[in-house]
Amino acid sequence: MRKISLPNKSHKGLYIFCKSCRLNNPPCKHYDQHIYRAIFNIPGGGGSKRTKMLKAEKYDDAVVETIEFRKELEATNFEKVDVRIDEGNDYNLIGAILKYNQYLHGNSDYAHLVKNITDEYRKEIIYYCKIFAKKLKETKNIERMRVTDVTKKDVASFYTYLETRFQPKTFNKCLNAMRGFFDFLIKIEEIEMKNPFAIFTPKPLVTNDIETITQSEFQSILDAVDTYTPYTILGGKGEKKTMYFPWLKDGFKLFLLTGGRREEVVNLRWSDICVTERGIMFFMIDNLKVNRIKKNNRARKKYIPINIDLEEFLIEMGMNEKKNTNDFIFLPNRTITTKIIMDRLSKSFTHYKKGAGIKKDFSLKNLRKTYITWVEQVMGNQTGILTSHSTKEVLEKFYLDPKVLSAVEEGAMKIKIFGEKVTHESDAKEKITYENIVSD
Repeated sequence: MRKISLPNKSHKGLYIFCKSCRLNNPPCKHYDQHIYRAIFNIPGGGGSKRTKMLKAEKYDDAVVETIEFRKELEATNFEKVDVRIDEGNDYNLIGAILKYNQYLHGNSDYAHLVKNITDEYRKEIIYYCKIFAKKLKETKNIERMRVTDVTKKDVASFYTYLETRFQPKTFNKCLNAMRGFFDFLIKIEEIEMKNPFAIFTPKPLVTNDIETITQSEFQSILDAVDTYTPYTILGGKGEKKTMYFPWLKDGFKLFLLTGGRREEVVNLRWSDICVTERGIMFFMIDNLKVNRIKKNNRARKKYIPINIDLEEFLIEMGMNEKKNTNDFIFLPNRTITTKIIMDRLSKSFTHYKKGAGIKKDFSLKNLRKTYITWVEQVMGNQTGILTSHSTKEVLEKFYLDPKVLSAVEEGAMKIKIFGEKVTHESDAKEKITYENIVSD
């Protein structure tokens, strides 16, 4: 099969163009549709270009044609009338999705416009774009269809289709992703068109007030781990799978008492424990979510106060013997990956919640919401400092921000999950002294 190519350092203005994908230097394998193409920006033309499809089938001949084309343009002050003017790029739908994926991946020509998103989020966005393409494919040839050919009727048909497939939250995410896709084509790729997804009516989200778990409900789940059947039946072939693991209850408790996200909790180490000058203990760990988004060299930190509930549990886990080691707190002798541990904890929590007879719609992540709810009762507007929802920088060189230090200490002394807040040590002593006097 005929295949043309470019060297690593190709001649300026020379590209390979796919007539099927409508992409420059395409990743596709439509080799029979690839041709050499010369592209030059019009000086002062606001991004407009002069292009020419070349006849050459060999690189050296294409270089000669490109040089001649450049000379023709310069001789006519880029006003040559028999050469096509490109107002931005021109893609078919498939090519546009490929280009958008490259952009989100950071593998585009727009280094100054790189999106700081996680790979999981990128995959989710492209997944929605593929759903749109698949729906259009039912009635149109998407390999030839230009993105400028997408109409409001196409959007309406897609809207109706999504109503039958997704719940409101995912429905809205999908349409927002499509609006972002066309915004990219218009604002970044400079395609002359209106965004067909610019205006749509989102689905109202049902507010679920049941986000926290009570003490009795949490205890019933722990009890169910010991009493409820450990097996669940999978769909399809009816495979039986165990949901029981001997470390489940420790994991559930650690989630509740730290309020951390899954990966943070599973990867907590004894060496993450720090102590203030007043002897108050707290965890200082990397803020994984923020660091992934920011993608820079300065790691953000988050802080988990070790209150009386958490301290008692950590002592049960062996803190007095292990607090100076780098061992994992949870499942220290693990032979499985962090992801497998997280998945097993999540699925098993849902399994044993069902076994406890709880009808509320909550999952493992609601333990974090429960924690934050109790923290809010004690910390008020300082809650964000401890839950990593604050946008303020909290780490300066080698010392802790005084505001954070104060919040950590106050949280460690006051926060108590499922119960009354613990008073400051000095207040407790005064209360005991007063009660002793009264009793006397």
